[in-house]
Amino acid sequence: MAPTEERERLFLAVATDAITQSVALIRGDHKRVVVPFDLFEPSGDGIRPDFGRVAVGDYGHSIVLGDYEAAGDAILYETDADYRKKLNEQRQATERSFGASLRRLRLQRRLTQDDFPGITAKTVARIERGEVAKPHGKTLRILAEALGVEASDIESY
Repeated sequence: MAPTEERERLFLAVATDAITQSVALIRGDHKRVVVPFDLFEPSGDGIRPDFGRVAVGDYGHSIVLGDYEAAGDAILYETDADYRKKLNEQRQATERSFGASLRRLRLQRRLTQDDFPGITAKTVARIERGEVAKPHGKTLRILAEALGVEASDIESY
């Protein structure tokens, strides 16, 4: 990861404001993020954030609120649309499922999810999201024909 991209993922400082019920975070790229207290829900084992005891943890990768710890990536994913978009693009580029391969190939061919006659866009979206592990024979043939490849080659993209 490039140093600039790493800096935007890290936190340098944290402060809370009981009046506005918010947490202010300073990122490594010096951008400020302000999030409401209610973003920090109690953990599965019942640990609640203590907004009176705050610190940056794990070398800038987390925020510590008493005994409660929140991952910096999770905070950024929830609050920063650009970060979320970049992370999703990285995930889609490296994922190796059938659906991810189908999506990469479809985008490479400049096709939309509506460009597969006999298959609804909703079905294509479900396949790409991994809700369908591998489509049935007829669906697979339609996908391959529209993409201009052999059905067995889709997973190699």
